[in-house]
Amino acid sequence: MSSPLCEYTVAGREVRIVATDRSDGDMHPERVPSEELAARQRNATGRRWVMIDEVHGTDVVEVTNDHAGLDVAGIGDVVVTNSVDLDVAVWTADCAPIFLVADDGTTVGAHGGWKGLADGVVDVAVDAARRDGGRVVAAVLGPVIGPCCYEFGHDDLAAVAGGVHARPAAIAGTTVDGSTALDVPAAVRSALHYHGIVLDVVGPCTGCDDRWFSHRVRTDLGRHATVASIGRDPQ
Repeated sequence: MSSPLCEYTVAGREVRIVATDRSDGDMHPERVPSEELAARQRNATGRRWVMIDEVHGTDVVEVTNDHAGLDVAGIGDVVVTNSVDLDVAVWTADCAPIFLVADDGTTVGAHGGWKGLADGVVDVAVDAARRDGGRVVAAVLGPVIGPCCYEFGHDDLAAVAGGVHARPAAIAGTTVDGSTALDVPAAVRSALHYHGIVLDVVGPCTGCDDRWFSHRVRTDLGRHATVASIGRDPQ
């Protein structure tokens, strides 16, 4: 079983957020045969997950227990559920896997590549988490590339800044070789701060730590996953 990044109890359910790594195998839903993918998911969290076909956009996919057993439930970059006894996952290899948990039990996962961040994917995720009037009580960022490894152009940096309600300087960093970088955790933190939400957990850098896949640093084809495992509160 994968180690949890964090655990929360809300609205009669336990939400356990975990991150798989390279040792768990590739979790790319389009590259891994369905039966092997299902086996890897069960080994990681004990049951199959619901994932979506991520396309670096902002579309929302609603999932329920009826989607359990599907490799993908739809096309989009934000997955939202209010179901119990369900695992929902975001697959990445440098991009930001963001999870929000609301006090009414609504759980949202978002895939934040730089284009999605520039287009406001965090705003969309927050709106999805609050759609039924709930208050976001937890925000988690899984393994993600850090500024140390993510050289970035000034024009694209300005575009991301606009999408996360920040000045470019606030989300800029420096790579290990001294180049201008995008600080993805800072960008996510800024977008959440705009909505009054604190980022509770930030995962490790996928570029520095080769336990995780990195498309940018190591040209890996594989994908790990950050998973919200939603169960009933035994109490």
